[in-house]
Amino acid sequence: MDIDTYCSRIGYVGPRTPKFEVLQALALRHPQAIPFENVSVVAGGVPDLSIDALQAKLVLGGRGGYCYEQNSLLQSALIEIGFTVTGLSARVRYRLPPDLEMPRSHMVLCVDMPEGRFLVDAGFGGLTLTSPVMMDRHEPQSTSHETVRLVPAGSDQLLQARIAGQWVDVYRFDLSPHLPADYAMQNWHTATRPNSLFGNNLVATRPVTGGRYALFNRTLTWRPLDGKPERQTLQSSAALRDALHKVFTIAVPESEFERVADVSSRGQESNASFT
Repeated sequence: MDIDTYCSRIGYVGPRTPKFEVLQALALRHPQAIPFENVSVVAGGVPDLSIDALQAKLVLGGRGGYCYEQNSLLQSALIEIGFTVTGLSARVRYRLPPDLEMPRSHMVLCVDMPEGRFLVDAGFGGLTLTSPVMMDRHEPQSTSHETVRLVPAGSDQLLQARIAGQWVDVYRFDLSPHLPADYAMQNWHTATRPNSLFGNNLVATRPVTGGRYALFNRTLTWRPLDGKPERQTLQSSAALRDALHKVFTIAVPESEFERVADVSSRGQESNASFT
């Protein structure tokens, strides 16, 4: 793990010790600097989760990634600094019917510290966490964006976010450790299964000060923390390329952009999780 280049990529210049203040800074700066996106999946590939590939793409290549890429990279960085980190797997509940059973399909991180255990997640699209969340507290916790809480759900914990005055389910998880081999299987399934959300639609999100940007195919949404969402349709491929570059800081290779532009023009117009 090239920790110097990683810190430069996310704009972090503070101490590199396993302290809460450092974890807090990385949990904010990482998703602000490295966008959530699935360009390579839309273009027909399964993301490589090796640390060399992640550094080449997300750190040096001006690109982002989805949860397996984002949190694998963040996990490596935290371990390099000296944190104790365990990879976990969650069942997505966001914007889904309560009786719909979902597989474990989302990578999250558990960081053990003297202050307690913290949930850290740099890769949940439109609701990516921007602060560590203490796992042993069930009271509401403020983050740099939404207020969240963890509540018991059987033997699991359920993450909820406060949105428009309502508590909304995000995902549920337990503390069973997951290994790179587990994520390799989930990553392949997420990228390649028929009718996959990420294989058939272009998605990009990025939290910034004051709100979040989200792109779902050709619908670009700005969600301010204290106001109503503002949406616009990107009518042309040029407008799409411009948004990817200027809003999400994504440098899309020419070899992938033609496929991305085509898929985004034919995919769903909207999705509640990203608009």
